Amino acid sequence: MRTYRAATTALTASVLVLALAACGQSGTGGSKQEKSAEDSTIGIAMPTKSSERWIADGRNMVEQFEKLGYKTDLQYGEDDVDQQVSQIENMITKGVDVLVVAAIDGRALSDVLRQAADQGVKVISYDRLILGSPNVDYYASFDNEKVGVLQATYIVDKLGLKDGAKKGPFTIELFAGSPDDNNTRYFFQGAWKT
Repeated sequence: MRTYRAATTALTASVLVLALAACGQSGTGGSKQEKSAEDSTIGIAMPTKSSERWIADGRNMVEQFEKLGYKTDLQYGEDDVDQQVSQIENMITKGVDVLVVAAIDGRALSDVLRQAADQGVKVISYDRLILGSPNVDYYASFDNEKVGVLQATYIVDKLGLKDGAKKGPFTIELFAGSPDDNNTRYFFQGAWKT
């Protein structure tokens, strides 16, 4: 899983370079001047600090972006949608050039993402695809179906199901996860296939 996170962080950094290059083009609210890395700020909106995963992802993004010369503004919404919206609004007001958003609830971000678009701010939806808004420029995530395959493979290996050395009977209850998380259907597909 750590390899996937590192790869996704690197992918996000690559997407950022494309997004910043596009910042020089006219947006709905006018055009932004081309900026160097040193003059550009990336706003990073993570959902919570209660999970080591999000802390590590945020820290890795800050390290990667700052290594490339960008300034960063990392915020954690603590699983409070209103707090995340407020943090993103503040980043837009401060003049960030790009937003990387791991949404708590992507459906609640339509208005604030429209504000970002009006200011010419590019938006990268990170890991959790933000649906229902035309104001998402890029999406960076894991191979979510592969994550489901890996999860199911662990179960198969630990229970010895593949080797025919079944010690069962076993009762396994599979569930797909939260219906408002676009990734869960891919996790489930990978697990079910395995």
